[in-house]
Amino acid sequence: MRIAQLIDSLTVGGAEKLQVTFARSVRELDVEITVVSLYRKPYRAIVDELEALGVRVVTLAGRGTFDPLRAGRLARLLRGERFDVVFTHLTAANILGTAAAALAGTPCVATLHNVKPPPQRIKRVLEGIALRRLARHVVAVGGAVAEAHRCRLGEQGCSVIPNPVEAIPALSASERAALRQELSGVQAEFIFMSTGMLNPQKAFGDLLTAFAELRRTHPTAALVIAGAGPLAPRLEAQIDELGLRGRVRLLGLRDDVPRLLAAVDGYVSSSLWEGLPLSVLEAMSAGLPVVATAVGDIPAVIVDGTGVLVPPAQPPALAAALRSLLDDPDRAAALSSAARRHVATHYSPRVWADRLLALASQAARGELGDGAS
Repeated sequence: MRIAQLIDSLTVGGAEKLQVTFARSVRELDVEITVVSLYRKPYRAIVDELEALGVRVVTLAGRGTFDPLRAGRLARLLRGERFDVVFTHLTAANILGTAAAALAGTPCVATLHNVKPPPQRIKRVLEGIALRRLARHVVAVGGAVAEAHRCRLGEQGCSVIPNPVEAIPALSASERAALRQELSGVQAEFIFMSTGMLNPQKAFGDLLTAFAELRRTHPTAALVIAGAGPLAPRLEAQIDELGLRGRVRLLGLRDDVPRLLAAVDGYVSSSLWEGLPLSVLEAMSAGLPVVATAVGDIPAVIVDGTGVLVPPAQPPALAAALRSLLDDPDRAAALSSAARRHVATHYSPRVWADRLLALASQAARGELGDGAS
């Protein structure tokens, strides 16, 4: 089977990491994958991983989402390569990919990764049309994501296929100690970590406010945040305003997040909205106690004593949840063990990949609807 994976960009993010997970999960099967990135210069580490797995990577940069020249190049690529199916990921890919696939006569399955549609009205409208009329089928990465977009999909078929997570190995004691010192730069009783784009969605400002409150009772705790984005200068300024310099570090863009997770003690997600964040699944796979805001599909993942949920945009509640882990180490350890068991049982990459391949086969055989309403 020949599959094209079309995605907005190959930077560091959940949807991007899933391209590597899918390629690794099907590498022993008769599946040929081409990943097409629409925007930006791809992040070299992700390209290297994909190419090492035998994946062909193509970049089709253009002048904005609606560049007609790029749309034509994409349609010619899909027609010439004669793919069995195209999967699209994120807004621009859902818009351009479904249209190009329709022109090329290639079945297309669109993917929704977040509960919120794009903020720009024209993109929101065009993506809705593409999902309803041009895609053969839609995949939502969680039940909350599917429900959030139900009114946009009309009668279009939608399958909920939750994101998977790969097992994260432990580090040796010496490697872990050295990495902890590198990350925090100080001796810390407990290191929290968070990851993601430094943008309003992730609400890292709320996390900094909560952490400042936590340090009133636990002055030797530390926090590291891996990611890059437009709010970096504002967050650096907030770190200074709250007197957190030396205890909170912005690590910038990292391509070794799983290794970092194996070195810290807890994970925090302070997002205002989400789909099914791979970062939370990775933290649970690493055996970390997780404190997360109850948004998107996170409450469907953190169940039965596998983590702590708090309301979004409430730093005092977030601070109290963080404090509860430091005040009760036995509870934190129990959450860690339960989290690791839960994701290993319910979020297997191979089961996820098999479901996607089954959907691809149905699309290629014409067994899915054409999306017309």
